[in-house]
Amino acid sequence: MILILSYDEYEQGTDPVIDWLIYKEADYIKITIKDIVNNRSKFLIDINNKRLLINDIDYTDRINVIWYRRFEAHLGLQVENTNHLHQINHEIKYEVEDTITFLKRVFDDKVWMPHYNSISLKKPEVTLLSEQFGLRTPKSIITNNKSDLVKFKKTLDNELVIKPIRHSSYFIEDDYAYSIYTQKLNDLSDIPEQFNLTLFQECIERKYEIRVFYLDGKFYSTAILVNNDTENIDIKKYFKSEIINWVPYQLPPEYEAQLDDFMRSINLNTGSLDVIKTQDDEYIMLEINPVGQYSAPGFRCNYYLDEKIADWLIENDEKETVSI
Repeated sequence: MILILSYDEYEQGTDPVIDWLIYKEADYIKITIKDIVNNRSKFLIDINNKRLLINDIDYTDRINVIWYRRFEAHLGLQVENTNHLHQINHEIKYEVEDTITFLKRVFDDKVWMPHYNSISLKKPEVTLLSEQFGLRTPKSIITNNKSDLVKFKKTLDNELVIKPIRHSSYFIEDDYAYSIYTQKLNDLSDIPEQFNLTLFQECIERKYEIRVFYLDGKFYSTAILVNNDTENIDIKKYFKSEIINWVPYQLPPEYEAQLDDFMRSINLNTGSLDVIKTQDDEYIMLEINPVGQYSAPGFRCNYYLDEKIADWLIENDEKETVSI
């Protein structure tokens, strides 16, 4: 059986895969945080015996493969309004998080995609580990003061960009959604002497960007070609415009082998990688998202990634079933 740990609402990467699982008559079950927190299902963990029961059915030995995709992204709580609402929500959140941590231990011997220990890798960690593995990445610092930022800028041959240390979601106000994008930062005159911790990187002059989806040793790469010059460094601003084209791309085999070795070294059997091909035809890896979106390049390049993920889950479920 395949266990899907995701969130309750529609998710563009998860739901199409589930459609394929249904079509292929796969044996699966999906659990969301709301199922647990909002008491929509009976949920029991037998701690001493490491058993999981849902609606009185013991799934412990039936589950072979776990697809772990944004399970904890939307932790919705239902607590009546009291004078201690904030504190109660805060404490319940940690109660649930500790329960999930134990649930991972219960299923530690299962096949995970991706493994829960590696899903928490952050941008600075990926940059450091990539450099140690011989993969070129942009020069980067995290700082909270202008003095160190000015010194860093002087060490760069290229321009400077600013980006979130961690993924930044949307901010909704009235009829508008606001998002944080990577931006060039050339004029430091208006920067305050002290500010919140911020990630700064050298700006790599690109020939084009490449979105890479990695699935257990296989690479599905897409070059994003911009049809005219633009000052905006973050290509996500143009995903729905007519000035870019999505083209299937073949990375050099030796670079794929290097990326494959790196992904296996950090225990990731899947992930979305952002790569830049420079004007000098070098490959620079920007970041890895273990649960990144793959719908856009998969659709535009006819990779059918949602079906390939479904097939991977089914094949590993069948393989584990045979080995039992």
